[in-house]
Amino acid sequence: MKKILYLLFMFSLPVMANTEWVDSVKRMKWGELDVVWIRDEKFPKYTWSLVFKDGALSDEKGLEGQTHFALDFLTAGTKKYNQNELNDFFEFYGVSTKTSVTHEYSSISVTGLVKDADIIMERVCHLLDEANYPSNEVKSLLSREQSKIKSIVTSHAALADRVFRQESLSTTPFSSPAEGTLKSIQKLKTDNLMSRLASLKNSPKTLYITGPKDVLSIEKTIAKCGWKTVEKEALKKLSLNDSGKVGRIILVPVPEANQAQIRLGRYLTEHEFAGKNDLYNFVSSYLGGGFTSKLIQEIRVKRGLTYSAGAYASVQGVYGRAGITTFSKNETVAETIEVIKNILTEIKDKGIAQKEYEHQLGHLVGGYAFQFEQSEAFLSQVFMYDLQGRPLTELASFPEKIKSITPSELAAGVGELFQWDRQVIVVVGSKSLEKSLKKIAPVTIVDYKKYL
Repeated sequence: MKKILYLLFMFSLPVMANTEWVDSVKRMKWGELDVVWIRDEKFPKYTWSLVFKDGALSDEKGLEGQTHFALDFLTAGTKKYNQNELNDFFEFYGVSTKTSVTHEYSSISVTGLVKDADIIMERVCHLLDEANYPSNEVKSLLSREQSKIKSIVTSHAALADRVFRQESLSTTPFSSPAEGTLKSIQKLKTDNLMSRLASLKNSPKTLYITGPKDVLSIEKTIAKCGWKTVEKEALKKLSLNDSGKVGRIILVPVPEANQAQIRLGRYLTEHEFAGKNDLYNFVSSYLGGGFTSKLIQEIRVKRGLTYSAGAYASVQGVYGRAGITTFSKNETVAETIEVIKNILTEIKDKGIAQKEYEHQLGHLVGGYAFQFEQSEAFLSQVFMYDLQGRPLTELASFPEKIKSITPSELAAGVGELFQWDRQVIVVVGSKSLEKSLKKIAPVTIVDYKKYL
């Protein structure tokens, strides 16, 4: 009886909390700028994200990382202020700034006190208009970034993620890292960054804001920024072709590896995930959404093959990726991959037990409300729904939608995302693993330096 009451409470909580959040979203137009404001009067602080509908896909050929560094190095210097003066300014006001670049979009985010919002926005406008990327500063910063990439070999998990992205998206325009490669970074110069910023700031933009009503005073400051908008060609949809890397294992040897990182999955086209975002969210939670998830129970709890395992179905605007991540010691890497294969095959062939289904349903729906405790997190949710062209009513109805998915539909979703003969498999570890991995599938050995 207690269990039933608990589930009823957890199923109803997200609906009430989420409806309040959705009602707080207001959409406005400030000149050519689209504005989305989430009213939050709890504290006298704000967060805003200026999102450019343009990203790394617009980098010049051979200059991958151009957009990333054009934003990341904004505070390297302007005609009026040097790098130290700019950094001191933001530190004095206790402002947190962050830039983000994907292939589809780019953003600048700022968090600070409402009383300082106008002067901070004025300085950001100055950066976008006057950043001149002093060559000595840029050279030093780029050298530091190259060192970071070279050192990635010491973090096998990070290297595995980098390799998997490039291999699973190899037949798409999205395979190269948005932060660039050693080869492309070496070619970047001040002029490349300035020309990229000039085109970026004139791309279609949306300003996402969360905070009290007083923060809307920045409208007057933005009006002085003189931002223009030049419409860009819409991103093309991906084809349904697989990456060409399926049916084999890509082994990337690294020195002194007594365990191996395992990544498997594939890219998703807009055609595949259209209308299935919530289903694939459920699939991710069921397979790898915590300690009670299917993969953890089978691979860690029952067999002791790993300490952690996760699954995801990450969707952008016109493409997405599904993946499973884990690791294991050298002696059990092949066994771990075989177990994952058997788990996925068994789900597809035999379905999902009712008890497992109910447990993961309660876990996913019960935890849904907590992601709205911080308005910044909700701001990110609103942006992603906008990017995917989904109405916020779907955000509000998420718990009901998840509860309407049957065990058989969930099992079918697992089969769709993780059909075994469509998975790209990457193993980063010792070269000695080749012999055991060959028993599962043909193995291609690739030097890790290729991915840097």
